[in-house]
Amino acid sequence: MGTKILVGNNMDKLKEINDSTVDCVVSSPPYFGLRDYGVDGQFGLEETLEEYIEKTVLLFEELRRVLKPQGTVWWNLGDSYASKSSAWGGRGKNSILNKTGLEDKQRRNTIVPNGLKSKDLMMIPARVAIALSENGWYLRSEIIWHKPNPMPESVKDRPTSAHEKIYLFAKNKKYYYDADAIRVPQKTESIKRAGRDYWDTNKIEAGKYAIPNIESAKKLNQKVLDTVAEGKIPMANKRNVWTTKYESDEEERMYRQGMSKTRGENVVFVRTKLPTQIDFVKFIRKRTSIKQLDEETDIKKTKIEHWFRNDESGFAFPSVEDWKVIKDYVNDWSKEFELIDEGLTYVESHLDSIESNPLGKNKRNVWTVTTKPFKGAHFAVFPTDLIEPCIKAGCPKGGTVLDPFGGSGTTGLVANNLGRDAILIELNEEYVEIAKKRLGEDLGLFSEVEDG
Repeated sequence: MGTKILVGNNMDKLKEINDSTVDCVVSSPPYFGLRDYGVDGQFGLEETLEEYIEKTVLLFEELRRVLKPQGTVWWNLGDSYASKSSAWGGRGKNSILNKTGLEDKQRRNTIVPNGLKSKDLMMIPARVAIALSENGWYLRSEIIWHKPNPMPESVKDRPTSAHEKIYLFAKNKKYYYDADAIRVPQKTESIKRAGRDYWDTNKIEAGKYAIPNIESAKKLNQKVLDTVAEGKIPMANKRNVWTTKYESDEEERMYRQGMSKTRGENVVFVRTKLPTQIDFVKFIRKRTSIKQLDEETDIKKTKIEHWFRNDESGFAFPSVEDWKVIKDYVNDWSKEFELIDEGLTYVESHLDSIESNPLGKNKRNVWTVTTKPFKGAHFAVFPTDLIEPCIKAGCPKGGTVLDPFGGSGTTGLVANNLGRDAILIELNEEYVEIAKKRLGEDLGLFSEVEDG
């Protein structure tokens, strides 16, 4: 597999990609007003929030063109707070951009948009998602990227930010999505809470604490030892991702809202031979009308209207009991009637048990992925574990993944490792060199890096 890198403004470079040739887009654009990367024409330094959203919508128009009909976009966005400030950002001592002159251009620029107040959470991801939905994109999921190791914040009047959003957009109503490729293992037993003589990392990850005894805590630093010796629990500012109280899938099935404790004991009746909506609506409209059924039966008109609708959200089949009432008004002794009648009255029954998919549970929309430093790249590196499920679910093997904000090349790296081709677009030539070096070192002979 190979990665093609196009150097330049993504709106210009997208025009070099043919229509309907990309399977999915996976990207994380520069966030609004966050940093100045020191390149003319860069995304994210628009004068207003409205301009940032408008620019995103225009970019998505080009993405719509290059995507195949079944294509999807996985768009990672972080939020920020409204405040009028301008400050220099730091970088690690091992960054490849140190002593290049670029370190003097890492300025954080935050502003207070119209209609907001200083200290307001700007809700930028939600505003972008709504704008794209209104522009015709199918907004299919809001995925929470939970960061167990978020950047520390010195705030004292709100929880520490520990998540970002990944939005799944589809070009069309029907799209490619391989749920089996990203299923997660089923849990079979609860985490035991008692009798542990060591620090339980499972509990820590779930937001709980287990105080170790002094003997087993010797490997911890002295500050933790002193805290434990005093009978206290190490504390940090509460984060803004809160975990559920349930310790296991079994406990959640038993107690969560809407899940009956008698599940598996009740009989469920299902009509398994229903006709298609199109066939039924066409059939009933030819033989009767809403007005006739309303005047000649005791069934409520609001219920009858649902039987005649062509839109999926408003349509409903008549119940078996209602069908028995109206069938005489539509019976013409034809074969078509017999098929419709059988479909609406045939019923099968089964117990309402839950059967686990042997391939695992459907992936949920909260993903816990730690941020991982890459000393040779700029400071907004995608974790590979975050990109992997997006590509597995959104792009078939042998397909093509596009990242219009290529950065240090992580999308290309993961795509190639998973047997997909990649196209990266990057405005900053220094980052292009980082991406080339990284792809060459990590993939070697197994991937071809091509300049666009």
